[in-house]
Amino acid sequence: MRHAVLFGVAALGLSACSDPKAASEGNFKTAINTYIAQNPPCLSIPRSTERPEGDNPPDFPRYVSAAPTTSEPQALNRQRERAPFDALVKAGLLKVGETAIKVRTGLWGNQSSDLPVRAYDLTPEGRKAVSQVGERTAFTSPDQRLCYGKPTVDEIVQFTEPADAMGVKVSRVSYRYHLAELPEWAKQPAMLAAFPQLKRDTQSSIDANATVLLTNDGWIHERAFKR
Repeated sequence: MRHAVLFGVAALGLSACSDPKAASEGNFKTAINTYIAQNPPCLSIPRSTERPEGDNPPDFPRYVSAAPTTSEPQALNRQRERAPFDALVKAGLLKVGETAIKVRTGLWGNQSSDLPVRAYDLTPEGRKAVSQVGERTAFTSPDQRLCYGKPTVDEIVQFTEPADAMGVKVSRVSYRYHLAELPEWAKQPAMLAAFPQLKRDTQSSIDANATVLLTNDGWIHERAFKR
């Protein structure tokens, strides 16, 4: 009889663990992992600080002025403009060269002159790493991004009791995760110094929050929910 009772308790526990609709650490970890693993963090490659004349210039090269600076504040600003590009060069994703471009000048922009610039273009490795978001229009061009790592949940720290919100049962979850499979360029000291987001994202443990929603098939990350 005692063995039968123990077996019944174990069966109930196993049933609760296998129920995808249960409010449990395991289900919440799966829901968050499923979403974040498919949505790694990304860096946007900075835009050109100088725009050549003409309509719809190509996405690359990116241009930063190489004209002589006339004051210390101007020199510091130029250094800040170049820093992320030079970090990408050190990481092997961009290459740099000196050239000149035609730019609009004059009070009404009806004149043009040659401006010396540093031209930053993608290397073969950079072309493999870059991805585009958005579409080219008459006014905008796609955002060039560098995505890195595979987010992986390590621990569910805590979660709220599921509650109804606008007809959907939700829970707020605090968790810790890390990025696995980081590319080598994301570990470069120059990149970590130039991109604070990258330095934060490549820590060994990162705290985060998410809201999960209960569906007919179980719990999912709120950003994966489609009405």
